[in-house]
Amino acid sequence: MPLNLTIIFCLAVGLPLAWLASEFQSRRWLSILLGVLALSMGLFLAGAFSALERFNYNAWYGAASADLIDATIAEIEGGRTKDLLPVLRKLRDDFDPTYENRAHYDELVGRFVKQIEAAPSPDE
Repeated sequence: MPLNLTIIFCLAVGLPLAWLASEFQSRRWLSILLGVLALSMGLFLAGAFSALERFNYNAWYGAASADLIDATIAEIEGGRTKDLLPVLRKLRDDFDPTYENRAHYDELVGRFVKQIEAAPSPDE
């Protein structure tokens, strides 16, 4: 594990434990200081994980969109628009984005690409 992650992990675990231990001492200022630091560390970690999750969503959305575009261009260039249109319509009908989920976009595009690749070419 890299040194930065080790330090963050130790702080994430150590600060709340130190705060708990300070509650049994007479130094009120230490308890308040450690409490503020522990809560700040929790907020920092929550924000960091949220940002990483957003990057993850951007990565899978971008990859799925690139696959969709590549498969569509290949079909159009191959002159197979009659095979492409029904599959695109099915993708459009199945795609139902909401604020609650990602609408399984990557799965829908994967299914689209498989259907397009499985379709016979006009030369066959």
